Amino acid sequence: MTDDIPLDDLVASLPETWDEAPRRTPGMLGITVINWRTLEDADAAQVWTELRDWVTWFTHRYNLPIRKIPPCWYKHGALVEELSALHTAWLVSYDSLDAGYGPIGWHERLAVAIPRLAGWYNGECHNGHTELPQNGADAAPTGWVDWISQSHARP
Repeated sequence: MTDDIPLDDLVASLPETWDEAPRRTPGMLGITVINWRTLEDADAAQVWTELRDWVTWFTHRYNLPIRKIPPCWYKHGALVEELSALHTAWLVSYDSLDAGYGPIGWHERLAVAIPRLAGWYNGECHNGHTELPQNGADAAPTGWVDWISQSHARP
């Protein structure tokens, strides 16, 4: 609980630079928020795989068309950030410590996120990566294993 800690002490505990920000520290509910900018290559495969599994489930469950979330979503930084944030919010919303309002709160966040997803992807790939399997394919897309060996977040 931070209510008893003086504000100056809290501010002093913040990292001095962005690169010193926590990389994969579980939060209060045990949920790990992914900082894609500082994700270590050693953690990348697990993080990417967890997100891919969730995105596959999410796109099936909510019947999202490819024009909103393309098969190459993981190569679009803004989509990765948005989907990762939705995944984290979903995990927290369905945590056993939630008082029961989490699921409706998550759906409210999803309603706000859907138009943003459309804005992050305009229906075409500018990097030439358009020949991948449809969303929901159980097999990993071509190049997936090579892709997840790195974080892809550093400038």
